[in-house]
Amino acid sequence: MERKKQKNLDRKSYIKLPPIESGEANISNVRTILDIDPDFYSLVEGRPIKSNKSLRKYKENIRNIGLKRALYGFLMDEILCKDREIEIERRRYEEASKQFVECQYSFDKFLAYDNNKTIAIMKKSDNLSKELANKIEENKKAKYELATLKAKLQYIDETLQILVSFQSFLYNGAPVLWRENEILNKPIKYSGIFTMDANIIGKIDVDFVKKQLGTLPRPILYFETPDQLVIAFNKLEKQNLNYLLATEELNIEKQKFQKSIHEIKATIYWNEEKETEIKELFYKILEEKFRYLVSSETSLQIFNYVEFAFEQIIAPNETNLSPLEMTLCLEKEYDNLMLDLSVYNLEDVKSIEKEIYMKGISDLKEARKANKLLKDVDKLNRRLKSAYTPSKRIVFQ
Repeated sequence: MERKKQKNLDRKSYIKLPPIESGEANISNVRTILDIDPDFYSLVEGRPIKSNKSLRKYKENIRNIGLKRALYGFLMDEILCKDREIEIERRRYEEASKQFVECQYSFDKFLAYDNNKTIAIMKKSDNLSKELANKIEENKKAKYELATLKAKLQYIDETLQILVSFQSFLYNGAPVLWRENEILNKPIKYSGIFTMDANIIGKIDVDFVKKQLGTLPRPILYFETPDQLVIAFNKLEKQNLNYLLATEELNIEKQKFQKSIHEIKATIYWNEEKETEIKELFYKILEEKFRYLVSSETSLQIFNYVEFAFEQIIAPNETNLSPLEMTLCLEKEYDNLMLDLSVYNLEDVKSIEKEIYMKGISDLKEARKANKLLKDVDKLNRRLKSAYTPSKRIVFQ
């Protein structure tokens, strides 16, 4: 069996070689199996003999050969592409070199043409820059001189302001009579001969300065020497001392007066407290005593009884007499009646008094009956009114 398998493998692995034609050129172009795989095959007496009998190894070798050749072809394609790109880049480089040479030639030509003109412009620019530097130096000097002049003018202005303030002080220190006579030479408010702006190089208004100086009045002073001013101040000092002494005396009198005022205020406060206490006590008495005597139920009943008795016995109270006056009148009338009754017999008086009491009792009973009848009449009247009044119910037809 193994021999049969080996024979079959030998048959399958056998590759028929192409015929060899005559001629040297054809012999050199003939490709044998050794050219395909010289390591795997060898020629022995014109027959291909496999040195390795493994078909699997043979297939792997064939596949590797195919892969290597494919890789070789891919690399060759890449090499050809790179060669083509190198050729294109070389052509572009040659064209760019030609253009660069042309541009360089044109620039050299332009530079040669414009060189003289550029040199003339640069010389002119240098001259202008020198002139500008000279003008700047002159301007700086002029600004410095103007700033110095303004500083001096400001110093003069401040000095003049100080002198005007001194003049005003001396004018106010002069006597009143002299100031009234010299009212035309009264010093005015000085606002300065010019205003100092932030721009120190600004223009100075000469006309305005002259106008401000022209408005200043003629300096007339009461004090001619400094000694006069010292004497005036000494007098003022003495006068001030006298005023201080007088002020101290006035302060002492003022303190005494204030002390008396405080005492009077304390007395007034004490009297006010006493007044409040007395008021509270008075209102308390008025609330507790007088109110009961004047507006209590008993006092009102007594007043009604007195007034009724006065009107029944003496006369109607048309003059609005007080209860005391009516009581005094009743007392006098009672005394008169008692004097009149003293003439009559005592038993007759008692019998008459008894009859009067009985009559009063009967009158009281009749009054009660009349009151009861009046109430019954009122009830009957109300019932009649309720009977004759129409009903307030809604009648549905």
